[in-house]
Amino acid sequence: MRILSASITVQDVAKAARFYRETLQLPVEETPSRAVVTAGSSRLVLTAGGRFDGVHHLAFGIPSSDFGLAREWLAERVPLLLSGGSDVIVSSAAWSSRSLYFPGPEGIILEFIARDADAAAAPSAGPGPHVLSISEVGIGVADVLGAVAQISRELAVPVFHDLSGTFASMGSHDGLLIIVHEDRTWFPTADSRPARGPLAVDIASTADNVRIDLGQGVSVAGRQLPAGTPAAGDSATIRNLGYGTSAPRGAGS
Repeated sequence: MRILSASITVQDVAKAARFYRETLQLPVEETPSRAVVTAGSSRLVLTAGGRFDGVHHLAFGIPSSDFGLAREWLAERVPLLLSGGSDVIVSSAAWSSRSLYFPGPEGIILEFIARDADAAAAPSAGPGPHVLSISEVGIGVADVLGAVAQISRELAVPVFHDLSGTFASMGSHDGLLIIVHEDRTWFPTADSRPARGPLAVDIASTADNVRIDLGQGVSVAGRQLPAGTPAAGDSATIRNLGYGTSAPRGAGS
C-alpha cells in the first residue's frame, strides 16, 4: 500500500510551511491559506484551520543507508524524542526498521523511519536524508477494530502485523495506516494523544474513488494508479496525477 497524500489543518500555514521547507528542506508550494509539501512520492497538504485537541503523527520513509546521516542531521535541527534513554528506536523483527522521532509544527509527532525493505533505495546525494514517501499516517478513532474492518472491507487494505482494541497497523512496508484508540498516547511521548481534527488520507488501492468516513473529520480514500506508475520516490508523477488536492473536512478557506 502506498500513501499518496495526507491532508491536515494547521493554525499557522506560513510557520508550518517554513518548518518543512527550511528545517526538513523539503520542497513546498505555498499560498496564504494552503501549502503542499513534497515528501518523495507523497504529498503533505497543510490547509488553514482552527485549533483542535491532540496532535497528528506522520512518518517519512528514508533509505536504511541514510539512517546515520539522518540522525546527525536531525539532531542539529530539532530535539529528538527518547525512549528508554535513546533517540534510536529499533523495532521488532516483524517491522524490521529503525526510527527517529521529533516534534513538528503545532505539536505533530514526526518520524524518520528506515525500513530494511528499503535497503535498495538510493541514498541521499545531499546533506540531508533522501525522503522516499510518507511511510505512515497515524489515525485516532473511537473504535479501532471497527475502523480496521471498514478499511479492510471497503478499501481492500490488509492488516500488516498488529491488531488489538487499541492499536492496529494496516498496509505494507510501502505504507502503513496506524490506527489507534483516541485515548492512547503517541509513542514515544507520555501525553500526546491523537488529533481530534481534520485528516484526509489518499492511498493507492484497487478500490478507486472510494472515500470512507471514520468520524471527527477523518477520512481515507482509495485511488487506483495508472498502470506503470513508478515506485516510491518519484515525486513528479504523483504531483502530476493531482493527488492530495482536496482539503480535509473542517478546513478553513
